[in-house]
Amino acid sequence: AEVLKAVGSAHSETPANSIRGATHLLFHGADDVVKIARGTYQLAHFAEADAAETVAQDEAVATAPVTINADAPNAASVSEQAFYASFAEWLEENDEVTIAGPLGGSVLGGKWGTPDVMGVLKPRAQDIFKFEPQIVTAEIKATPSQPVVAFGQAVAYRLFSHKSYIVVPRTTTSDDMNRLTSLCSIHGVGLVVFTLDIDQPDYGVVVLPAIASPDMFYVNTMLDRLKASEPRLLNRLF
Repeated sequence: AEVLKAVGSAHSETPANSIRGATHLLFHGADDVVKIARGTYQLAHFAEADAAETVAQDEAVATAPVTINADAPNAASVSEQAFYASFAEWLEENDEVTIAGPLGGSVLGGKWGTPDVMGVLKPRAQDIFKFEPQIVTAEIKATPSQPVVAFGQAVAYRLFSHKSYIVVPRTTTSDDMNRLTSLCSIHGVGLVVFTLDIDQPDYGVVVLPAIASPDMFYVNTMLDRLKASEPRLLNRLF
């Protein structure tokens, strides 16, 4: 509406319907204009700039080494990314999904970030009741001091997923864990704890996720980005 008013004021000789039609074609057909929400458009280079900081932060956190047993003489370190594949396997083994795979980094771009793990629960051939596929996402944090960040991202993923998980270390402080447990219970986000051991992460459920109804606009936006960046994973999942 603001664009229509601005163009109409600058070119009063042009019929309003012509302006509306041309603007509609511009928003939907221009390569340098992207739709970032329902009824909201932005020049692509501004949208990319807005997302750049979030993408950089996600990548930095995912690859940052986390020290294990800092008091031990031979203290080791591990990165968050090291647990993506094992949690995807855990989701499959516990029948939370039919198939899952690691994502992380900046695969999907955007300022809402990228889930560390994505999976899909699909009906099997022997299932009598054929349900619609359910998208499952997870945000993993190896750093115990980032529970609020993990919660914010997991809630954002509910825009395009039926179930969303937060996965945090068992070394998270009791105060943070209590608050995180309450927030997850209230908002329907799943909470899983794990041990900072690549070989035996020992995932355990604290709060089961509630099934949500994702927004189909964001579902398709996410799938378009996944198709552009990870087409093989998209084919595996869907």
